[in-house]
Amino acid sequence: MAVLVGAAVSAVEPASQPADFKFTTIPERVIPEPGPRGKPYTVPATKWEKRPVLWGWTCELSDGSGLSFGGIHQTADDGNPHTSIRNGGVWQPIVEELRKANPLQQHFAQARTLRDACKDTLATARHIFFEGQTPDEEARLVKSGVDFAIGKLAEKLARFVSELKAWKEPGEYEAGQVTFALKHLATAVGHIRPFGGQITPEQLATMRKAQIEIEIAAEAFDAEPPPRALSRIAFEPKTKLFVIFGGDHMDYLTNDLWVFDPVKRRWFQRHPESAPEPRGDHHFDALGDGRIAMRGGYIYVPEKGYLNVGPERWFYDVGKNNWSADGHREQTYPADTRSARYWPPARPEQYMKGPRPDAATNEARLKAIPVNTWVRLKTPAGTISRDWATWAYDSDRDMLYVWAGGHASYPGNDVARYHMATDRWEISDPAQLPLGCAGTNEQYPSGFDFNRRPWCRKHVWNSQAYEPELKKMVMNGANDQKIDPYFYLYDPEKADWVSRHRNATGMGNDAYNSQLRHTKHGMLDWYGNKLWLLDAKTLEWRPLTPQGKMPGTAVDSCGMVYDPKRDRMLFTTLGGYAKPFDGQIHALDLATLKIEPLNPEGMSTSGARRMFLRESVYLPDADLFLWPGRLTMAGEQKRSPNLFPAYDPARNRWVTVKLAFAAGEKERPFDKSEVSTGIAYDAKRGLVWLGDSAWGGGVWVMRFDATKAEIAPLKDLVP
Repeated sequence: MAVLVGAAVSAVEPASQPADFKFTTIPERVIPEPGPRGKPYTVPATKWEKRPVLWGWTCELSDGSGLSFGGIHQTADDGNPHTSIRNGGVWQPIVEELRKANPLQQHFAQARTLRDACKDTLATARHIFFEGQTPDEEARLVKSGVDFAIGKLAEKLARFVSELKAWKEPGEYEAGQVTFALKHLATAVGHIRPFGGQITPEQLATMRKAQIEIEIAAEAFDAEPPPRALSRIAFEPKTKLFVIFGGDHMDYLTNDLWVFDPVKRRWFQRHPESAPEPRGDHHFDALGDGRIAMRGGYIYVPEKGYLNVGPERWFYDVGKNNWSADGHREQTYPADTRSARYWPPARPEQYMKGPRPDAATNEARLKAIPVNTWVRLKTPAGTISRDWATWAYDSDRDMLYVWAGGHASYPGNDVARYHMATDRWEISDPAQLPLGCAGTNEQYPSGFDFNRRPWCRKHVWNSQAYEPELKKMVMNGANDQKIDPYFYLYDPEKADWVSRHRNATGMGNDAYNSQLRHTKHGMLDWYGNKLWLLDAKTLEWRPLTPQGKMPGTAVDSCGMVYDPKRDRMLFTTLGGYAKPFDGQIHALDLATLKIEPLNPEGMSTSGARRMFLRESVYLPDADLFLWPGRLTMAGEQKRSPNLFPAYDPARNRWVTVKLAFAAGEKERPFDKSEVSTGIAYDAKRGLVWLGDSAWGGGVWVMRFDATKAEIAPLKDLVP
C-alpha cells in the first residue's frame, strides 16, 4: 500500500498532523500535484489488482485506531467496502452495527423502495416511447400501466412525506436530515405526474430528475455516506473527527461532506451553505487548527475525459461547518451537487432527440426490403465503440441488447437497447466508467459497481445471451474468474441488471472463453472442453458429459450455433488465436450427448482461409447457417465483395452465398471491424438483422430467399 507519512499540504503551509499518521490506498500511489485547470488528469487504473478493495482510502493514527472508507469492493454483493474502523491494530467492519444504531435507517429503506419504483416506472414509459405505437395504443398503455404506476408512486411518496413530517422521535441531527430530505422529496413530488395520452422526452427527463432527487433524499437517512472512490480521509485532531469530501461515484462526482466520530462510532452528514466544485482524487489535509485544506483533484467532462480542477486551495472549518477560499474566486455550489453528466439532459436523453419513434413507418420500410440484399437502416442516433461482444436477441420483446466494450474501447457498463420496431437506440442510465480504463488493455475491475451492475468486461465476446424462459439476458463472463465466480441477469422490463448467482463448482467463466447459446433444453455454456446447462427454475448449472472429444474454446477464435431442426449444437474453432480456419464443425446431439466432427465438404488445411467464427445464424426456411463475415482469403486485402460463407447441414457441406448491398451504400458490415457485430434471425418479419456497434451503431437487414440466391459449393472456389 502507498503510505504518505506527514504529507505536506503545500509548500507554503505544512500539515500539522502527527508525523506518524499514515494514509493507504490500493493500487499503491501518491495523489499527483494539481495541474492547471482543464489539463488532462491521469486517474489510476486497477493494475489487475486481485485484492478486494480498490480506490478507497484508510487513515491510521499512531494509537492503532483508524478509519477505512470508500473505493469499490470486487467481491461484495453491492460493490461497496462500507465502513471499517481500526482498533488495537485490527480492522473491523461495522456497517451492520451502524445500521442497527441508526434511527433513520428505516427511512432509508423506504426512500430507496420509492426510488426503485420511480426508476421501474420510468423504464416502462421510456420503452413505450421508443416502441412508437399508434396514438391510441400508446394512450391505452400509458393509462393502464404507466399512469397507474405513477398514481401509486405519488400516493406512497405523499404518505412517506407525511410520516416524516409527523415523526416525533428525532434528535437534532435526525431532524436536520429529515428537513434536508424533505426538500428533495418536495422537488420529486413536483416532477412525478401522469403522462396523460402521450409520453414525451421532456416528461421522461423530468421523471428521471425525480428519481435522482429521491436518491439524494435517501442518502440523508443512511448510516454511512453513499459509496465513492478516490476521496481521501482526513483526521482533524482538534475536533477528533474523520472527514471526507466528494469523490467519484463513477457515473457522477459529488461534493457532499461527512464526518465520522470515532467515540460515538457514527457518521454525520454536514450541510454547509455552499461548497467547492464536485471532484475526486483531491488533496485533503488537516492543518491542526480545526481546518482542513483541500486542493487539486479532477472533474470529468464527456468527450474530454478527466481534467484537472486546478491548484486553487479551499479551507473547511470543521467546527464552524463552512468553506472559505484561499484568495481566489472559484465558483461555489450547493453542498449536495452531483456533476452535470448524471442529470438530464444526459446520455439517456440524447437518444430521444429527433423525430418521434414511429413503428408503422419503420415496419413499412422493413416490408420493402429486397431479397438477398443487405440494407443499412437510417438509425437517427447510433451507438459507437461497443466492441468485443455479440448482440443478444430478445424475440419476446423485439429487441437487441448490446452490452459491450472492453479491451481498449468503450469502458462503460450501460446496456444499449435497440428497438427493432422503430430502428431506435435507447440508453436507460448514465454509464459508470471504471477509473483509468478508457483506452487501456483490459484493466477492468471485477464484481458489481455502486449501482449493482457488473463492470464492463475485457471481452464480453459470446458470454451473454437471451434466456426466453427467464425472459432475461444471462451474462457469464468475468474479468477475473478467481474473484468473480458469478453469472449475472439483466431484466429488460426494469432496463437494469437485477441479480447475480454463483456458478457451479469447477465451472470456468473467464470472459475470453465463456460461450453461451440457448437451446430448447436451456442455456448451454461452453468453456474449454466442458459443457454446462442452466436450469432456469433453480438458476443452477449442471455439467454435461459429452460422449466423444469436445473441441476447446479459445480467445477471439471460436463460436457456436444451435441447430433447432436436429436439436444439436454446432461448434467451430480456429484452434488458437488468429489461426486459419480449416472448416471443421463439431456437432453435439443434445438428446444423446454424442459429440463428433462432421468433416463437411469444403474443408481446407491450406491455411489460406480466414473466418470470423463468433457470429452465425440459422435460417430455418433455407435450412442454412450463415456467417456474416464476407469470405476472406489470406488476409483482409482479399475479402470477397459479396460472397458469404454458409453451411448446408442437409448435404454437410460448406457453400458460398452471394448477397448484394443496397445501391449507394458506402459502408458495409465488417469493413472496419468484426468484433463488434451481432446477427439474429427475426422469424416474425422473415428478416436477418446484422449490427455493428463499433463505428456508428449501424444496423443492416436482409430478407433471404434461397430460391433466388446464388449458392455454390465452397470447395469449387478455394483450395
